[in-house]
Amino acid sequence: MSDTVDNLQEVPSATVADDAVGVFDVERNTPSEPVRKWFVAFVGTRAEKAVRDRLTDMGIEAYAATQTVLRVRPSGRRVKVECPVITQYVFVHVTEAERKEIVEYPFIHFFLTDKASLTNAYGRHQLAVIPDGQMLTLQNMLSQEDAEVVFATTGFTVGDEVRVLGWGDNITGHVVRIRGEKGSYIGLRIDQLGCAYMEISPNRIVKNTRKS
Repeated sequence: MSDTVDNLQEVPSATVADDAVGVFDVERNTPSEPVRKWFVAFVGTRAEKAVRDRLTDMGIEAYAATQTVLRVRPSGRRVKVECPVITQYVFVHVTEAERKEIVEYPFIHFFLTDKASLTNAYGRHQLAVIPDGQMLTLQNMLSQEDAEVVFATTGFTVGDEVRVLGWGDNITGHVVRIRGEKGSYIGLRIDQLGCAYMEISPNRIVKNTRKS
């Protein structure tokens, strides 16, 4: 856990690679605007929605990866339930200075680091940052109530690159054929989060011929 726990007291602020708060823009000779990034906060068990709501009430942009799905009660009544898909993580869209404040809140355990990144002089990895486009992909996936999303951390064989109709041209995924009763899935790879696979009808996907 030593490479994931964000202990600010042990790491001087001067060693933080992405600490750009207060840096001057040489060309304009004015302070540069702080950049907001999507950081990944680790929270308590079953606390994802509560932490998201609390941060939102404080004016902080926060996102919990949840999906509204239909569940059948023992009485037979069908109800919609908001279920966490990625447990114990809340995404926050903040500057580095704001993140340093948030990590001190008692309901935030630490911020996730990118174990694939190089370590600094203290042996610590860089903080994990989710690109805006991939956050949009994740949010679009979870907004589909008719297709339940399941996350997995193991590798899968990647097939054709496809676009999901109605999601926009810039959002792509890969078809993964799963043996068994569930048949075909579309898997969209999200950095630091592994692969998300959702069952989807073949008539809702097309091959991606628009290469960047």
